[in-house]
Amino acid sequence: MDLALIFDFDGTVANSIEAILQLINKLAPSYGFETLSQETFNSLRDLPIPKACRKLHFPLAKLPQAIATVLNEYKHIISDLTPCPGIDLVIRKLKEWGIVLGLISSNDTEHINNFLKRNNLDCFDWVEGTKGILRKHNSISAQIKKHQLNPKHTFYIGDEVRDIKAAHRSKVKVISVTWGLHSEENLLRHNPDFLIRKPEELLDLVQSLKSSLL
Repeated sequence: MDLALIFDFDGTVANSIEAILQLINKLAPSYGFETLSQETFNSLRDLPIPKACRKLHFPLAKLPQAIATVLNEYKHIISDLTPCPGIDLVIRKLKEWGIVLGLISSNDTEHINNFLKRNNLDCFDWVEGTKGILRKHNSISAQIKKHQLNPKHTFYIGDEVRDIKAAHRSKVKVISVTWGLHSEENLLRHNPDFLIRKPEELLDLVQSLKSSLL
């Protein structure tokens, strides 16, 4: 049975964390807020979005509109992003090995594909954009069904706590990465099935998973 890896995009494949901070600071004045320093941003990175909003005294009622605005603005800079250091080489190697590769993102599929082509990473078997950042488990479950994947042989790869929760809710195991938004300590508190600190560690893990599934 084929092994399948479903990748998150932001913070896992695309090196987008700093770009998102710049975008938040660009939009902050229109919501009546001061820009965030790197120190303040780092103190908020491990917090759930509602809790981070409360700490900044940002009205939760404005959150859906703010998220929609950020996503709309963000799509214009996706093509300028670069891959997380080392992940491009790893993804190409996984493709050479014949691993089924999928990608799920809250971004528009067309913009993601443009990023992938620009960075010579158009080697995913499928790429699926979604309509928002919430209910990620529904997206995972839907793609597993759509592409006829075996949940027992499917692994979701992401950089956030919500990736862990979404994968487990979708009945697939999760591989957490520490080079994205959430810290290693925070990820470990939520019990990922696997945790890697460098992209190349994914190759060793996949070899081990392939052996265990034989």
